[in-house]
Amino acid sequence: MRKLILLTALIALLATGCTKFIIEPPANSEESQAPPVEETTKKDPVMAPDFELTALDGSTIKLSELRDKKVLLNFWATWCGFCVIEMPDLQKLQESHDDLLVLTVNVGESKETVQKFMEENNLNLTVVLDEKMNIANTYGVRSYPTTIAVNHKGEAVRGYVGMLTYEQMEQLYSLIE
Repeated sequence: MRKLILLTALIALLATGCTKFIIEPPANSEESQAPPVEETTKKDPVMAPDFELTALDGSTIKLSELRDKKVLLNFWATWCGFCVIEMPDLQKLQESHDDLLVLTVNVGESKETVQKFMEENNLNLTVVLDEKMNIANTYGVRSYPTTIAVNHKGEAVRGYVGMLTYEQMEQLYSLIE
């Protein structure tokens, strides 16, 4: 329980992303760009809570069975403007790293809605469905997008709330031990 509270506190301390409103992204000026993902010091590893969800293709994905890869959990929704903007960069990141799985966790939407979105945007990321929002609640996700980096040991090593640029995604990937 203590580790879950620590994970929730880590996420709460970071910047916020989308709520139920679609928000325009900041202008592309240097002063409006999000800060870089920073390395933090921690004493005890925080295990990412295990879950089992159904993917769009009907398969079942269990987080604890992905221990051979680095995993970026990206909690998102189709109505979230920032989520939609970062999806192509998440796909680019996935395609750039063989030892990484970008596991996008769609929160609160139906399979049909998500499937249509993925097809219309020509995306082929691995998507699991958290229709009842149980996993998002377990992880303390309150804003979208929220991205959590999980190492091959299953430890949640970094987290970021809000839209990431591709450069920030690469930096987050490089911090996964």
